[in-house]
Amino acid sequence: MSAPSLGAASYQKPGTWTTAFSYRYQHSDRHFVGSEEQKQRQEEGSQVINDINLMELSLGYAITKRFTASLSIPFQVATRSQVVRSNDAARTILDRYHTSADGIGDVRGLATCWLMDPDQSKKWNVSLGAGFKAPTGEKDARDTFQVFRNGQIVAEERTVDQSIQPGDGGWGVIADIYAFREVVTNFNLFIAGTYIATPQEENGVPTYRSNPYEQVMSIADQYLARGGFGYTFLPKLGLTFTLAGRIEGVPVRDLIGGSDGFRRPGFAVAIEPGLVLVKNSWTAALSAPVALHRNRQRSVADMKTGPNVHGDAAFADYVILFSLGKAF
Repeated sequence: MSAPSLGAASYQKPGTWTTAFSYRYQHSDRHFVGSEEQKQRQEEGSQVINDINLMELSLGYAITKRFTASLSIPFQVATRSQVVRSNDAARTILDRYHTSADGIGDVRGLATCWLMDPDQSKKWNVSLGAGFKAPTGEKDARDTFQVFRNGQIVAEERTVDQSIQPGDGGWGVIADIYAFREVVTNFNLFIAGTYIATPQEENGVPTYRSNPYEQVMSIADQYLARGGFGYTFLPKLGLTFTLAGRIEGVPVRDLIGGSDGFRRPGFAVAIEPGLVLVKNSWTAALSAPVALHRNRQRSVADMKTGPNVHGDAAFADYVILFSLGKAF
């Protein structure tokens, strides 16, 4: 998730509250090894398909004109479609089935501070933030899988794939930055970034993978960075057009602690057009990051397995982001 970038309009009056509902949707079905797309997966119908709906409720309070604190509670509805294969030499596709995982995700708390006095700095400012991620989401959600065994398909309950687990089972430390500069009236440049560092290495949840280095799930760091501009083209109606470059992903190695276990490190670079509507005490934002480059990097487990081992991952062509907030 990422909040609208509105320059000085982001300032919040001391003693006021903000509440917001945010929504993110992505459909991931295109496989990559490094930056090379594995087109044969779709051609043979073996691609994994993830549909993730992530909703979030947040509440913020302006302690002073420079300091704010917020709490965010996510909830997800996610499904994963995959195939079951025979164990013959051709690895024949026998059927396609679905697994799912729903529920509350990992709660986040964040405190931010404007470096410059908002009353004296209407043209530019920098906000720094620090916070935490708590392991409130289920890390070991289970569902029924189809497994080919002894010449037939059998049903077996397993933990669902890491990509649709509501939580990762670890605490996280959040670092956040946002900066803006008004170049001319109604035209702002901005940069924003968030990094979640997770000191814990593994969560003990089995993956049911054959690789001995991928037996349990890794607790991985996450990052997001954006930079672009916002132009308020209809000031009377409170309409702003935004355009940003965006990168988000999971690093190969964590900033703090080890990086063993199963993870799919990599990143997506996107262009993100959006619209923001500010009316009275309401703010609504809609954006759609469109992927320009995707890269599934080699994990630590890949490197330990062998020099030519390189796992894949499914990426989305685009993401839908929507938020609706109110100040009171």
